[in-house]
Amino acid sequence: MSVLAGAVQPPLMTLLSSTSHPSISPLWTTHTDSSLPSDSFITTLPDTSYGSDSESSSSRAYVPKHPSRGEIVGSVIHVQSPTVGTTYLQCGESLTEYRRRVDKGKARAGEGPMPLGIELGWVGLQVRRLGRREFAFEIGLVDTKGREGIVRCSSFKKSPTVHPHRSPPLIHLPLTLPKPSPSTLTPWLHISLNLVPLIALFHSLPRPQLGDTSPDSPERPQKRRRLVELPSGQLKSVSYVKLYANCRIRRIWFSEEGERTLGAMGRGVEDEWGLYAAESPA
Repeated sequence: MSVLAGAVQPPLMTLLSSTSHPSISPLWTTHTDSSLPSDSFITTLPDTSYGSDSESSSSRAYVPKHPSRGEIVGSVIHVQSPTVGTTYLQCGESLTEYRRRVDKGKARAGEGPMPLGIELGWVGLQVRRLGRREFAFEIGLVDTKGREGIVRCSSFKKSPTVHPHRSPPLIHLPLTLPKPSPSTLTPWLHISLNLVPLIALFHSLPRPQLGDTSPDSPERPQKRRRLVELPSGQLKSVSYVKLYANCRIRRIWFSEEGERTLGAMGRGVEDEWGLYAAESPA
């Protein structure tokens, strides 16, 4: 059971667009840290907001105090928290968690949050990091036998690892971001990720060394679980997408062939996906 079960899926599918109304559709859920009400929040604001222009200026939120080169036209979704793992946007649900809820009688099949069931092999994001603050995103992958694994990419990870004792198992990949320089045109990034070959990484990546207590996850530490069956073979679908603090996001989409799909869609899609610079203040 999934959100898109039985649906014909187009080669290009937008999951989130900050210029839509509402910018965060009912498919998405939000979570903030209730212990940090002034510092942990998700909101929509113009990318050109700085200082007193921002609706968050009354808090201790990170907001640029001066105009920066490369800000874009239009509203964006701002996700921020001192603790990365407690503040996030999520669309869909882990297939593993969904099955648990149904098995425990907490939900009936087809009710409540469900896995997305997106069968397109590429994901794209237009995202802006908040200064030097860390951020992460993760995607649930399901193979053709219904085994789920999580792919997490984060700016604070130093080397790739697999965590087979988690349920579902997880691979954690470093997200290398370009450092700002005088020649940087914009702080906005266009990230395109091929999900198809990532299934194989559950069997090839090194596992964390025993006793390693270095911070490796935006989530709280979990008790060690038994080794679960790892996904393998072919990618079947995407169960969910989760975007953690700290960033601004303009768009998240899935496509059949990545940039080739965008190029084949013609000028209209190129214009819609374009990151257009805002007019510099006088």
